[in-house]
Amino acid sequence: MDKLGLEQIKEQIKYGTEVLKLIVLLGVAIGGGSIGVLLGKYSLVRFGLAGFGILVTLSLAIGAWRQHRRTQQLIKRITEAL
Repeated sequence: MDKLGLEQIKEQIKYGTEVLKLIVLLGVAIGGGSIGVLLGKYSLVRFGLAGFGILVTLSLAIGAWRQHRRTQQLIKRITEAL
């Protein structure tokens, strides 16, 4: 693998870790907000919003898992090239 290819993979790894950080922070914020919605007076709208927030949090968790796996594969590629 040439020098340009290694630098490109390094940049992809950096970008991937930043995206992973963003996904995790969004998941924590949305999940916390969803739980916070349930702390008030109980109503159907609150349960609906909390349920939707939990679904979004779960989808973000799946996205974080996929992003982590993709970044790990890039790291493996770069270590094999060296």
